Amino acid sequence: MRQYRGFFWPAILILVGVIALLVNAGVISTDRLSLLFDLWPVILIVIGLELIARRAVQGSSADVAAMLIVLLAVGGALAYVALAPNPSVTGKLDVKAPVGNLDHASVEVNVGAATISVVSSALEGDLYRAHIVYSGTKPDVSFDRSNGSLQISQGNSGFAFRSRGFNLQLEINSTVPWKLTTNSGASTETFKLGSVHVTSIEINTGASREDITLGPPAGIVPITIDGGALTVHLHRPGGAGASVTVSGGAVSLDFDGHQNRGIGNLQESSGSGSDMYRVEVNGGACTVTMDASTPSS
Repeated sequence: MRQYRGFFWPAILILVGVIALLVNAGVISTDRLSLLFDLWPVILIVIGLELIARRAVQGSSADVAAMLIVLLAVGGALAYVALAPNPSVTGKLDVKAPVGNLDHASVEVNVGAATISVVSSALEGDLYRAHIVYSGTKPDVSFDRSNGSLQISQGNSGFAFRSRGFNLQLEINSTVPWKLTTNSGASTETFKLGSVHVTSIEINTGASREDITLGPPAGIVPITIDGGALTVHLHRPGGAGASVTVSGGAVSLDFDGHQNRGIGNLQESSGSGSDMYRVEVNGGACTVTMDASTPSS
């Protein structure tokens, strides 16, 4: 272990010194230094590989193997800081597609940390219009016209789970029924869907704040929200039927002014019949409200 320390910490000093030299020389901009935080798993990998090398190989060969491992790690770290997408640079992306003869559509958003806004609008000739402001990896937007499926995603280009900036403003055509799905790490999501027929909503997240405005339901409309720490506000038109089930650790449910708190499961409902919203919220800590405050269409 003493020999291991003799290689590792000098290599760290060399890495920091070389990066500082490249910054001073203008080869690497200072705003790329935050990429160094992506590299903390490399430290664990190097330590593990060195321990394996010293147990598998004896004598001077072990020293050579350990040195090569450290040098490769230092070289890879330099290449990553120099060439990886700069997380501080902001990009913009605008996309849209014509509605054509589609009679249904769906959207799925897969991101990390995000701010998402989905609004139903009477778009002339367009099925959707998306405006994305992002940092890090450029988002991927794909649309399958055969089934009206829109997918928006932003991958992670770092070695660690770095938060990338992602702000989506999505307008969807209110004349077409929509299925909505979002998968995110930590997010703030706003859905203004008072003028569109929603067939289902599915939200999978870590920690999020959801504000969902709904129009009159057509059929049984499932809304499922799964996550860790959740704050969910749902608004429906007066007279619209709804049932809400909340389960988790510490849960709070305010349904049309009737407040309940507890541990485990809470359930409230209003109205019945073939047209209603069926809401299920599952998480560690959940605060959920459902009210009848959506303006009439």
